Amino acid sequence: MHKMKKWMMLACMFAVAFVLQPQASEASEYVTRGEFVQRLITTLGVDIKSEVKDLPFTDVDPQLAPYVEAAIRLGIANGKTETTFAPNEKLTREQAYVFLIRSLQLRHHYATNVFKLYKDGATTKPWAQQSLSAALHLGLLQGYSDKTIRPQQWLTVEQTKAILKRYETNIEKITFIHTNDTHGRIIANEKNGEMGFAKIAKIAQDARKKNKQTLLVDLGDTFHGTTYVNLNSGQAVVDLMNAMKYDAMVPGNHDFNYGQNRLLELKQAAQFPVVSGNIYKDGKPFLPAYTIKQVGNKKIALVGLTATDTAVKTNPAGIVGITFADEEATLKQLVSELKGKVDHIVVLSHSGLQTDEKLANNVSGVDVILGGHSHDTIEAPKKFKYAYVSQAFEYGKALGQTNLLFYKGKLIGVNGFLYRDHATKQEDAAIRSIVDTYKNTTDSTLQQVIATIDVNLDGERANVRTKETNLGNLIADAMRQALQTDVALTNGGGIRASIPKGDVTRNHILTTLPFANTLVKVSMSGADLKKALEHGVRLYPEQNGGFPHVSGIRFTFDATKPAGSRITSVQINGQPLDETKTYTVATNDFIAKGGDGYDMFKSSTIEFDSGELLSTVVMNYLQSNKPIPTVEGRITVVNQ
Repeated sequence: MHKMKKWMMLACMFAVAFVLQPQASEASEYVTRGEFVQRLITTLGVDIKSEVKDLPFTDVDPQLAPYVEAAIRLGIANGKTETTFAPNEKLTREQAYVFLIRSLQLRHHYATNVFKLYKDGATTKPWAQQSLSAALHLGLLQGYSDKTIRPQQWLTVEQTKAILKRYETNIEKITFIHTNDTHGRIIANEKNGEMGFAKIAKIAQDARKKNKQTLLVDLGDTFHGTTYVNLNSGQAVVDLMNAMKYDAMVPGNHDFNYGQNRLLELKQAAQFPVVSGNIYKDGKPFLPAYTIKQVGNKKIALVGLTATDTAVKTNPAGIVGITFADEEATLKQLVSELKGKVDHIVVLSHSGLQTDEKLANNVSGVDVILGGHSHDTIEAPKKFKYAYVSQAFEYGKALGQTNLLFYKGKLIGVNGFLYRDHATKQEDAAIRSIVDTYKNTTDSTLQQVIATIDVNLDGERANVRTKETNLGNLIADAMRQALQTDVALTNGGGIRASIPKGDVTRNHILTTLPFANTLVKVSMSGADLKKALEHGVRLYPEQNGGFPHVSGIRFTFDATKPAGSRITSVQINGQPLDETKTYTVATNDFIAKGGDGYDMFKSSTIEFDSGELLSTVVMNYLQSNKPIPTVEGRITVVNQ
């Protein structure tokens, strides 16, 4: 009898163990970390990379990698360790809600006393409490009938579907698709990662189909920058933006490059508001400060701000009589003016990230600042004291999507991401047609003769990277004359072809100067100027893209001496270099930012950023019929 009881007890234990152990069919219903991340990123509509090569995790397969990369980039998920993500691990309910709530980028914390309503609320782990309390308050997490939330329960497929469905149902979105600092890049350039306006249009069109509450806005430096828009003074851009149905834009500093009157003409041609609240002409507003959009049941004010440093970052001739008021003081005044008239304020800023962050911390009443000017890359909107800030790099290499998130009519958070070019990106056919029309017209224009010369201009690679040439001298002279500086310096690596004698076409110039380098004026000491020359000749006689071509300077260097100690004499406009004196230097924006290793330029003061392409500067110089310089001893090498 005793043996019988013992056998029956063992049998019961095995039976219970069998019931508690998930069967194969049940286990397959659980969702893993990798699966949940993939479903969440897909639900959020995040633009993922077509291929990920630099993911640090060794346990993520190529198909899952783009989703994991996106989750890491947006701060939604972390790796288990530095080298593992653990994509095949099961996920608890609380872990899933942490991922979901992180994706919302909420404005505020939610009270955790809500856990008292549930029997197992206290079992929520400390690191997950804020997320789960938010999920409960927002109706994303619903308790069971037995007053439990089961945070430690493994997440199932059905639960995952329910969670993501509640996100789509409970959270209302107002979406902004935003461009900034495109600088006339209307044509796709796969090599440079520039999407072009036809691809941007298709993305915006798809976003509008997904969410009718979508606005398309631009943050400036749009009308000027490439031959395809410069030759028609920005008309190509306005035509494209009209066809794409932009909702508003703020002008940037380089949108004044054609002059203030042309900017007003472009504004008149635009079928959307062009706004900026801190630009004044003779003391009166130059443009409307804002526009108000009705989006669903919300009134959204789009307030424009343009950088105060526009005064030194566009041609002074184009802004005569114009002043740029302080952004913070202006915004505070406009927020006060709009109080009670609108539900939310979004700033369209071309003032740069540093200013945007300051505004976001100092001006209450603003919800989002969409920015440009500083060409920064913000992968997901960043939260500051009062507002979120976003910016989408430059030249159409990225496109921003920023979502205002609402629950029961109240703004609860702001999230978003950046789109980038890859093989799956499609073009809008109608926009592509407009782009092609301007491209074909411009390509025809490129064959136009702009000047006739009687000498060959030497731009051969081996020459411009090792010695003075007449073409290098001409380019430097054109730069110096355009900005009326003491001297000019440019790099041989930016000169890509010779120009034969005879008729010179626009295409000749653009082949010689194919980069979108612009003309910049800096102030630097004589000591730093000498360092720049030392740097430029340090590799001689090897070919060097940083080899200097100069105007207003004559210098001699000894090739047998060690790098950094080669310069033996320097004259500035006929006078010995004074290392304590400050000189004005015309250079290109690449060098001004320390390109080709010219780090000494980083500490110089940028007096003026013209925004003019070097190619345009050289064309203007040739058309002025100035004499073409010879190789005249600006650079002398001794002891070769």
